[in-house]
Amino acid sequence: MCPGRWILAFAILISLLPPSFAQTSDWAALNQLLPGQKVKIETADGQSHVGKVQSVSDDAVRIGKNQQIQKQDIQHIRLWSPGHHGRNTLIGLGIGAGFGVAVGTGCGGSNSFVSRGECMAVGAPLFGGLGAALGALFPSHGGWREVYRSQ
Repeated sequence: MCPGRWILAFAILISLLPPSFAQTSDWAALNQLLPGQKVKIETADGQSHVGKVQSVSDDAVRIGKNQQIQKQDIQHIRLWSPGHHGRNTLIGLGIGAGFGVAVGTGCGGSNSFVSRGECMAVGAPLFGGLGAALGALFPSHGGWREVYRSQ
């Protein structure tokens, strides 16, 4: 295998790994939260609040419909990550279609009753669909990721 293919294979493998979120006790890191992102806030009294971020200030987080939770009451803040089913589906589609085209170039020809183009025209969507289905089933690593923990 040539070096370019190794680099491509490595890049695809790395892109499938879940992103890591640093767990931190630095309140300033919460300034990276964007309005509309879904968070779960666990307070010192054991309650859990889930909602979309409205704003983050120096002393509180506002979520949902004007629910403000003070910094001193917060134990953990977790950010919802929906996962990557769509991305995995597209990667599977591309790999499957490429494989279908490669198989199609190997079949057909002058000694066959079907042409190479016909084989590729059948192979690309067939294997592309199969790859997309497998990609959709690939684990997406979605879920709650801790972005803040009180000291």
